[in-house]
Amino acid sequence: AISAFIVERDMGVEVAYTYNLLGFRGMGTSRLVFKDVQVPAENLVGEENGGAVIFNRMMIPERLTSAAGAIGGGRAALDVAVKYSMMRKAFGQPIRAFQGVSFKIADSVMKLDAARALTYMAAKMVDKGLNARRMVSEAKALATEAAWEAVNNAMQVLGGIGYTTVYPVERALRDARLGLIWTGSNEVMRMIIQHEIYKEYSRGEMPPVRDVEEDAADADKTEEKIYD
Repeated sequence: AISAFIVERDMGVEVAYTYNLLGFRGMGTSRLVFKDVQVPAENLVGEENGGAVIFNRMMIPERLTSAAGAIGGGRAALDVAVKYSMMRKAFGQPIRAFQGVSFKIADSVMKLDAARALTYMAAKMVDKGLNARRMVSEAKALATEAAWEAVNNAMQVLGGIGYTTVYPVERALRDARLGLIWTGSNEVMRMIIQHEIYKEYSRGEMPPVRDVEEDAADADKTEEKIYD
C-alpha cells in the first residue's frame, strides 16, 4: 500500500538535473533528489494507504486532457496538410488529386473524429459519476495514436519541406510523440482496458443483450463447445 504526502521544497528536496526535451520545449522535466527528508504526519493527503486511490482519481482528468490535447495537435497538423495539398501542384494539378495524398487526409480525418467522439463519451461518463476508467483509457490510447498517425501523414503529404521549420509539422511530430508515453503509456492503457472488460464480464456488469451465440446455425450442439 502507498500513501500520498505533500512535501515542501525546504524539507530537503533538490533538483538534481533538468532535462532538455524532444518536444513540448516550453515545459520542464527534472530529476528530484530527497536528502534526509522527514515529512510530518499532518502532510498526509487523504487516508493512510490511500495513495493509490488518489493517484487513480488524478489520472482520470490527466488522461482525458492528454486525449483532448492530442486531438488538437493532430487536427492542427491535418489543417496544414489539407491546405498544402490544395495549393501544391505536381504534374499540372494539385496533389490532392492523387489518392496517395488524399487518402492520407481521409485516414487522418476518420481517426481523429473517432477519437474525439470517444473522448466526449468518456468525459460525459466522468461528469455523470460513472466508472469511466476503461473508457478514459480507451480515449487516451486512441486519441494519442490517431494524432501520431495524423502528424506523420501530414509530414508525408508535405514531403521534404515538412521536415523543415518552415512549417510547424516538425514541431507537431515532436510534441505528438510524448502523448504515447505520458500519463501512462499506451501499453498501460491496454492493460487497464483488458483488465476492466474482463472484470465487467466476470461480474455480469455488461448491459443486458441478446446472447448472440444462439444465432449460430448449430447453436444447440452444446456438446461440441469444449473448453478444457
